Amino acid sequence: MSRKRKLGDEIKRSRNTIIKDVIEKNFEYFEQRIEGRLNRGHSFSGNQIDEAFFDIIIEDENDDGYPLELVKTEIATNGKVGFDQVCSDALLRLLADLLLNCVEKEKSVSLKKVLDWLQFKLAPLTAVKQLLLHWDWVRPVGSNDYAPRWTGLTGDSPAMIRACEKDDFGMVSSLMNFKFSLNDKIDDTFRIDDKEFKPCEHDEKEKWKNRQRLRNFFAFPLTRRKFLYEENDILHHYRSFYAVSKPSYMIAMAKKENKNKKFERYGLTPYDPISEAFHNLHVARVQSFRNVEYRNKFKIVKRESKKFIVKMLDCCENSEEARLLLLHDYKIDHYFTDALVDDMPYPRLEIAVADRHEEFVGHDYCQQILRQKWLQSDVTGDVIQWHSSTLYEKVFYYISCIFLLPVHVLMYIPLLLMGGYTKNEEGSKRLQNPDEKLEEETRLCCGLNFVKQSYLHLSFPINRFISQSISHLMFLVILVFNSENPEDDDKKLDMDWYDFCTPVMSFGFLVTELRELVKRYKGKNFSFWNFFNILLYLVLLGSKATIVIGFVVGCNKPEWGKTLLERMHNCTKESPHEHGSYSPVVIGYSFFGIGITMCFIRLMYFCQMNPTIGPIVISIKRIIKDIILVSVTHLIFLFSFGLGIFHVMQATNDEKCGADEKHSFNSIGESMKALFWNLFDPGKIEQLGCSAIPQRIPRYMGMFLFGMFLLFNVVILMNALIAIMNSTLNVVNMDKIKQWKFARTTIWLRHFDPNYVLPCPFNLIEFLVFSVRYFYKKCLCSSKQQKNLRKGWKTDSYMLLVEKLSQRYLVREEDSAANDITREDIENTKQDIIHAIRKIYG
Repeated sequence: MSRKRKLGDEIKRSRNTIIKDVIEKNFEYFEQRIEGRLNRGHSFSGNQIDEAFFDIIIEDENDDGYPLELVKTEIATNGKVGFDQVCSDALLRLLADLLLNCVEKEKSVSLKKVLDWLQFKLAPLTAVKQLLLHWDWVRPVGSNDYAPRWTGLTGDSPAMIRACEKDDFGMVSSLMNFKFSLNDKIDDTFRIDDKEFKPCEHDEKEKWKNRQRLRNFFAFPLTRRKFLYEENDILHHYRSFYAVSKPSYMIAMAKKENKNKKFERYGLTPYDPISEAFHNLHVARVQSFRNVEYRNKFKIVKRESKKFIVKMLDCCENSEEARLLLLHDYKIDHYFTDALVDDMPYPRLEIAVADRHEEFVGHDYCQQILRQKWLQSDVTGDVIQWHSSTLYEKVFYYISCIFLLPVHVLMYIPLLLMGGYTKNEEGSKRLQNPDEKLEEETRLCCGLNFVKQSYLHLSFPINRFISQSISHLMFLVILVFNSENPEDDDKKLDMDWYDFCTPVMSFGFLVTELRELVKRYKGKNFSFWNFFNILLYLVLLGSKATIVIGFVVGCNKPEWGKTLLERMHNCTKESPHEHGSYSPVVIGYSFFGIGITMCFIRLMYFCQMNPTIGPIVISIKRIIKDIILVSVTHLIFLFSFGLGIFHVMQATNDEKCGADEKHSFNSIGESMKALFWNLFDPGKIEQLGCSAIPQRIPRYMGMFLFGMFLLFNVVILMNALIAIMNSTLNVVNMDKIKQWKFARTTIWLRHFDPNYVLPCPFNLIEFLVFSVRYFYKKCLCSSKQQKNLRKGWKTDSYMLLVEKLSQRYLVREEDSAANDITREDIENTKQDIIHAIRKIYG
């Protein structure tokens, strides 16, 4: 009796009034069940009473839903009287905790039963329906539309988020399929708010699809003190973002949103889990830089998104399915413009390269498809037998391309004026239907066949790469001629042919790199070689322009003629040193030498195509980044110690020292120079003067600072840099093949565009033709394009493939070794066995 009285007293201390009332009114039903569960613990508490109550509902020994009926009866009774604020909060907490307990205990069957009870029995009650509307929706003053709340039952539900975190597809699907109509306008469903990190998906004003958002670059919000009205809870929003990035959520959402829809017929955009995963990867990559404190958390999203994408690609059974997967991405307009997307052979690969998904790019399916595309003609579909050829055959082919390059270019120019390769659609049947057998073409005589092969030569991406490399080699030869200047007249200012070719070819290469920057990367996804090349050609053009300006200024004297042309022709100041120490000619020659050095270094870019040299080039590129980072610390030490030693040595007088024994810190510039070169030859204490200097204390202080500089820079900083470089090399060597495949793919993708095929400097003709055509269409033509469908995309077929891949993925995850039995699974199984025995033996 005392035990019963004690249990009754503890029930009164329950934190939920509805739970307390249900147990008190049905005490005989709950008494033994609660005591049996509480005996497992060490003490009674209100929280344990609630947990025991939830456990009774979830396990439901008789499987008749009787505990839920008792709860419904109590709620209906309260609803007739009217819910006050306390009762409303209790009901909200009861439903939320009940769903969360089902998820935490991984009782998917019980969760489905509770959701059905909520949808078909509890929610239809008028009072409960009004509460659901009040909890989950709000209507602004003066508006007829409802806005969602995120603190109620279904908005940002802890049960929904926790099910996503557990990546349990069954529970997520059950929660997502819950739907109850509150009125004619809105339905109550479980949803997660991810607009903090994805404003482009919710607010039309924030969308950057197909365009860059117009921004006022003169707003200066920091200097104008534009403060935030409310500080965001990053961890709360991260949890929601992490939940929607889980595979179970994306697959369940795809099954829900895409059910029984015809996308091509009605121009609908599907919900694609693979596109969502790529977008989550991109968002996590951006947010990891904006919120550095939570970078490790966003790295988790990046890692899991990459893993899911690769697993979906692994689920493809053949290369045709993989090709269909690479052809579609329904969030690509977040990255690129429509014009570029229509010309992309494999848009999804472009996104993978932009977000540096190296495992996806290096996947066997991707590399097989890219390799075929690399050797295949854009017009006829013929494939070059490159990999089956011997080394000397490849060398001979390359040499023949060098001599026949002018012929190939001249044969393509008439075709360019007629629209280029992209307009020739008759020969593209083999590309669209590779399995279809086409009629054999009529054989041409030797001359006509040579003409045909000449104008089709640049339709192969590999040939476009070869022509670009030949163009660069020719440019290097021209730069050597510029440096040697063999046809120079020492007594006369003359302009040779290579002086004209250098700026023209530099401008042609610069146009190619700027087009690559604007179209493919749009200034958001940085490419080392793209920026390196832009800087290289700007240096060459700038140096040539500076030299010309220097000659114009230096030769513009009356004694050499009346007009500027006569003065330039009669000018005898051919050598740069004749124009002065700091003349534009001298400066231009100096920067031109830097440009030549950078241009020869660019040969490493082409070396990335080689599987042996490629990883070395990648390692060097990574090491350069490490050196730049460590150089910042070195510069701090250099300036601090340089200024300190210079100030100390000003108090000394080294007149008694010999000419070779004077100290090297007479000015700030000399101090910096002396300390910098000590990195490569450290320990020269003679730079601080001889021992005959009478001011010993300043000299000793200078020696102390000099020793500390050597300690920090030579001993500590240099060894730290060596350790960092070793770590970088180890990282590259661990997956050097994957790194090399990724670097090679970036080169391949640059030459897949059939619109721009001519090498430099002939690409200027191409650029001029397409510029005229673009402005003509922009000004005189009005073209309307479907909003959601892309050229050549097969949305219905693709979504059928995604459905198959999702099913295969779920089956593999269930059968994988990752789903090992956990302690929680054993405990759940134990409880199920106990309850089964109780049912059998009463």
